[in-house]
Amino acid sequence: MKFTYLLLNFFTVLIPLLRSNEPKLQFYSKWKFLLPGMLFTAIFFLVWDYFKTKYGVWSFNDKYIVGIRFFGLPLEEFLFFFTVPYACVFIYEAVSHFWDDRITDGLTRQLTLAFSMLSLAVSFFFLNKAYTFSVLFIGGIIFPAASYMLKGNSLNKFYITYIISLFPMAVVNGFLTALPVVIYNNNQNLNFRLGTIPVEDFAYSGILLIMNIALYDWEKNGRTVTFKIFERFTNPVGKKPA
Repeated sequence: MKFTYLLLNFFTVLIPLLRSNEPKLQFYSKWKFLLPGMLFTAIFFLVWDYFKTKYGVWSFNDKYIVGIRFFGLPLEEFLFFFTVPYACVFIYEAVSHFWDDRITDGLTRQLTLAFSMLSLAVSFFFLNKAYTFSVLFIGGIIFPAASYMLKGNSLNKFYITYIISLFPMAVVNGFLTALPVVIYNNNQNLNFRLGTIPVEDFAYSGILLIMNIALYDWEKNGRTVTFKIFERFTNPVGKKPA
């Protein structure tokens, strides 16, 4: 069905959108912090996506997309980099609200740095597999940078969010890879799958999430210029934000 990928995007974001006005979370009031990082991350991933599609690392099945393309990528792929991050940052906010006082910092930063260095080193053994190499190499750079941006216990909250997100991710990505909507060139990955999902997708998902969450958290704490711009447009002149 031509609307399959579009519907997957719709159902991914439906519940978070409907619950955005939840009184305890008031997620709708935090969109100004979410949008800058989400836009930056979407551009980063769309460029990555463009080159992977162009050079045949993966492709899209015309049977399951509406047929509108930009730069060779289907409309649904553009939407994916907004619907999935929105849903996952919503989960992050729920984790922050309901579990914050039970989550400690611990050794997570040190372990993240160690695994990132290992990821970078191992990536060079897979130069002949574009997808495997790129997730290991890019993840090895992004995770330490994001962990620096996530202060206090926020890095641990990210990992809890990631674990929770694996359940809806398995459903959505399961559809994408089982039909398949996205067709992978197994010469460019390890050809090892959990169900129908390439193992690299789990790392890809982690990179997408940590970039969005780190930039969101950074914005929310007022540490960037973009926060000041959004603050100016969303608050009356001369009135300080609450």
